[in-house]
Amino acid sequence: MEILFAIFIFAIVISSVYGSYRATFHIVHNSEAEISIAHYGRVALSRVSEDLEGIVTGADGFLQGEQHEHDGKRGDSLSFVSSAHIALRKQDVASGNAFIRYSVEPDDQSGLLNMYRSDTIMRPGVEVGEEEVEKHLICSGASGIRFSYLDRDGNEYEEWLSSEGLVKEEGVEDAPVFPLMIQIELRFTDTVEGDSLDVFKTAVSLPQRPGK
Repeated sequence: MEILFAIFIFAIVISSVYGSYRATFHIVHNSEAEISIAHYGRVALSRVSEDLEGIVTGADGFLQGEQHEHDGKRGDSLSFVSSAHIALRKQDVASGNAFIRYSVEPDDQSGLLNMYRSDTIMRPGVEVGEEEVEKHLICSGASGIRFSYLDRDGNEYEEWLSSEGLVKEEGVEDAPVFPLMIQIELRFTDTVEGDSLDVFKTAVSLPQRPGK
């Protein structure tokens, strides 16, 4: 009887310790997930914002934003010409305008969205797309990546193409049309519980030509 009673007490103690251990591990795991999400959100918004702040809006500029769906998840793409070129290798050209593209692909294992950045230096006589472009992972584990565009009248659009509706200006044959502001929204679902949502938002004002 004494042995059985001791085993009973020991089982109660172990159950209490195990329950506390699981609760602590759960909190730590959730905290790590939140820290990872916050890191990806801040880095992605900062990188896109810096690229857009260097956007070329003159006659040589270009911007295309496309809306996409990946298994029911919003994952837009954005392409534009910017002076914010990043030379990652010694043989890369260190300065000049670059064609920057943000694209989204679903992760094969989790089904969540990964956002990639490609940066191709603009060279005379070489059309963008003629050479292989290396992509770099900017953000992973997102449940939604959305770009939207505001014109000078405050109208919001889900897609934008700067070469549409070209306008004539004095001394400029074809002037591409750019939005006044681009809104960026990143959504992350809690991968541990699956029932909470973290949303990161920012907006970038684009430089405008006088009268535009």
